[in-house]
Amino acid sequence: MGSDLVDDSHFNLEEVEVENLKSYSIATQSVQSNNLPINALGIYKDPYFGTSKAHFVSQVELSNSNPTIGDTPVIDSVYLYVPYFSTLESTTDSGERIYELDSVYGYDENAKFKLHVYENGYFIRDFDPSTNFQSSQKYYTNGKSIIDPFKGTELLNNSPNLAQNDEFFISNKELYIYKTNGSGLYVDSAGDVLANQSDVSLRVIKERKTPGIWLDLKNSFFQQKILDAAASGVLYNNNIFKDYFRGLLFEVQEITPGQGSMAMLDFSTAEFKIIFKSSIGGGDMLRRTLSLQMGYSSTSSKKSNSINFLEHTKSLDYNAALNASNQLTGDDKLFIKGGDGSLAFIDVFDLDEDNLTLTDDGELIGSDLLPEPNLVPDDLDRLRSNMKLNKWLVNEANLVFYTENSIMSATDIVEPQRIYIFDATNDKPIIDYYSDPSTNNSDIKKNKTSFGGLIAEVKDENGDVIGTKYSFRITEYIKRLLINEDTSNNTNLRIGVSVTESININTNAYINPDNTQPIVINGDIVEFLPVASVMNPLGTVLHGPSSTATYVDEKGNVVPMKLRLRIYFTKPN
Repeated sequence: MGSDLVDDSHFNLEEVEVENLKSYSIATQSVQSNNLPINALGIYKDPYFGTSKAHFVSQVELSNSNPTIGDTPVIDSVYLYVPYFSTLESTTDSGERIYELDSVYGYDENAKFKLHVYENGYFIRDFDPSTNFQSSQKYYTNGKSIIDPFKGTELLNNSPNLAQNDEFFISNKELYIYKTNGSGLYVDSAGDVLANQSDVSLRVIKERKTPGIWLDLKNSFFQQKILDAAASGVLYNNNIFKDYFRGLLFEVQEITPGQGSMAMLDFSTAEFKIIFKSSIGGGDMLRRTLSLQMGYSSTSSKKSNSINFLEHTKSLDYNAALNASNQLTGDDKLFIKGGDGSLAFIDVFDLDEDNLTLTDDGELIGSDLLPEPNLVPDDLDRLRSNMKLNKWLVNEANLVFYTENSIMSATDIVEPQRIYIFDATNDKPIIDYYSDPSTNNSDIKKNKTSFGGLIAEVKDENGDVIGTKYSFRITEYIKRLLINEDTSNNTNLRIGVSVTESININTNAYINPDNTQPIVINGDIVEFLPVASVMNPLGTVLHGPSSTATYVDEKGNVVPMKLRLRIYFTKPN
């Protein structure tokens, strides 16, 4: 434009560290786990936190109501396929595709465990009769005992292949469907039946599938339960069908104590098919397929109610740490774990110090000049006074968590790739979560990178990795608190900390109100936690604000590893 630029010599950058952070950890006990977007299945032993077992039950629906079954149907086969989350890494010269599994914990093809599937006879309700059917039914992680009395007696995944039941393991191998003659016999490329039915190398690959759970289910059960009963009208619509056939129960059991692996699964993507032959009007017997579906998806028509049941046996150290946590004084270590694990809470400003009061003009006066304290922490009053009187502007606010290396550097501990912070005062995401539109096209779990929470390496002065940390930018949240236009945030600021399975899911799950030890903070019962925390079995240990640990960074600076909230201001000079 031809005009001069104003230099920045009229402004200084000020860094303020909030001194009176107080944080503590609390066990969640059982939590709501029905109709989760992602469900866990399997066994995972964390070297620090203990052993978790995840069972699953789901209703089953018809993909199409009132399907045509025909006359004298005869079942050929029944299978269930649930894909793992995976990424194609490469393809060999022979055409085999090599995959890397995602969201599988404790992965080891030698870590075998029992996976048994039974008919579920318990009807999983949509609505809660105790509220006169006015609210959705809630089921909790510890509720398997209500299902067990209604469990079927027949093992449905009864294949002679023990890798599908008594010696189940999670594999990253792609799955092949081979060409058959329609009667279950393998054929060559010309359609002739192979003389050697057991030689896999002679079979012709008809279809390839990404790695996943593949279960051949019991033909006789589905012949009697589904095909033979079709004439009675039980397949007319899903309301009738779901009351008649109430779903499948997936149970896991250790073979060797603590051994196994756990997969996070989207059961709404499952492929569940009954393949049979029947005739229509006396015609030829033709091959047909009845497609079923399971799992719950809020974004599609798949609404099969499901529940994830979790059994977590805490390690002695983890249990002792939670029992020793102190809300009054705060802790030097924070313990967060997904599932029915634990949360951490941070009181950002200490309400115990309430000796000052902020006037409308921005002046600070002693509470001895007023009839009673203003119920605003003094640190918050001081910052608000500087905002008004000295025209400070908030540039940025960061909350940084360092992992406790002496615990988390132990062998084989899998650290969460992301943790999550939320407004625990109002049980909702903080404003910076909403204001970050950033996306990652290659990995949606890495969306909202500006908001933060992704794991990052910590390096010492030699460039060696000595640990990890998680950082958050909460600038808008702090800015609105200091501007003080919303008096509902006029006392203490409480932030919750959890692990997360997906940063894109920000809804809440209920904490079971029948827990023996509900979460109570300053007399208030905590009712919710982030639902994405329920979906992740991992945990981590973080330094609290009273930690004295330090390290020397790559620039030679001594850096405290304690939990810190730093606010950067621009102020006129």
